[in-house]
Amino acid sequence: MNQQAGPNHTEDAVLEAGALQRAIFNSANFSSIATDAKGVIQIFNVGAERMLGYAAAEVMNIITPADISDPKEIITRAKTLSAELGTAITPGFEALIFKASRGIEDIYELTYIRKDGSRFPAVVSVTALRDTQDAIIGYLLIGTDNTARKGVEAEQTKLDQRLRDQQFYTRSLIESSADPLISTDPAGLITDVNKQMEALDKLSRCLDHEGIAAA
Repeated sequence: MNQQAGPNHTEDAVLEAGALQRAIFNSANFSSIATDAKGVIQIFNVGAERMLGYAAAEVMNIITPADISDPKEIITRAKTLSAELGTAITPGFEALIFKASRGIEDIYELTYIRKDGSRFPAVVSVTALRDTQDAIIGYLLIGTDNTARKGVEAEQTKLDQRLRDQQFYTRSLIESSADPLISTDPAGLITDVNKQMEALDKLSRCLDHEGIAAA
């Protein structure tokens, strides 16, 4: 019994690991794009199909991930990395995987372009795939749609701008008043005064000071 338990346990573990890998790879929640060493797409999972609108057969053995990425952003990335790493990096697929090819962890944001021409922001994690001799045989790019977070950031920016506009408007009203004004927080602590109040306060301090000196 003990002799059979080992092999059966190993076989079960392998099957479970394979099932887990398939479940992760076929997830529609993120795109998994695997390429060969030259960057030509070899695997295009369900998530990539859903996000980008291509069927796997339309891209496999045909294009590289650079072909579905914003070309201007790739050029900018190539220039940035060239300056950062002190070496010339060609705009294109090399710019997407250069760090990973050097064993450097790389996660970046770029814009993916769907088959219909529409665009969406993505966060992409890149890993070099190596054989048993540690030679690079391809790359794995895992991407997630960043539209929701970008939307939240944009909305927060709008809210911040509205707050600044409101504060400027309120301040303008306070300063335009001919009367001395004071604003307080809910606890009654003074948070702001206008110039008229500042002038009055200076006059009060001056009179107090003169009164003390005279005494």
